Amino acid sequence: MSAIAKINHDTKSITISATLNFYGSFAEPILAEKIILEINTLWNEPKAIFEVNELPYEVIFSIDYVCHSAETILEKCISNLSYAENFIRIEEKNTAERSMMGFGIGQNSGHWLITDNLGESTTAAHEFGHAIGLPHPDHLDYRNTGLPPIMAPRGTLVDAQYQWNPLAETGSYGGTMRPIWRRVRDYEIVAVLRPFDLADVSEINIGSLTNNLYDEIGRPVGIIS
Repeated sequence: MSAIAKINHDTKSITISATLNFYGSFAEPILAEKIILEINTLWNEPKAIFEVNELPYEVIFSIDYVCHSAETILEKCISNLSYAENFIRIEEKNTAERSMMGFGIGQNSGHWLITDNLGESTTAAHEFGHAIGLPHPDHLDYRNTGLPPIMAPRGTLVDAQYQWNPLAETGSYGGTMRPIWRRVRDYEIVAVLRPFDLADVSEINIGSLTNNLYDEIGRPVGIIS
């Protein structure tokens, strides 16, 4: 997923904006609204601060959506030149057997699965993190640290109360992180912005314009632009 960050040096704020253009069998407003609510809620929850010119700037996420038919998504994708626009197909299954944002970090094209409980499981917020440049962390043991970060992958070790089964032995079946417990950490937001010099600019682009569409089972149908 790509995004645009607008830096307001008067109000000392950074607003990261993106539009998710949904298409596919399950691209309906009720589900889309749940997805957007999850992303905005979790990414704004830390009330992160990023320093610019040694001054604290508030980081705000403003994510919205549009649901498309097959015809309108093609037209939108062909003509897109904006880093704010992302293209997400929603289906029941795909070849990767998981929701994904392309086949790399920072892409604005994805294929998400309703079986990942989108809007109710932190999967959408996790995929959003990949899309704005965050990989899975190298550290995969978050025991004794509280709730795991949003970019923690499935299989991460956590305290018992955050496992699929709190009674399971750590690392065994049921003894790894249940994704519903993930939360965005302020250091993850800082990591998104750290590669950029924001001192003398009012806007930056985050991510990349792959502008790709997928077929029903997640196979790329070609780079559009």
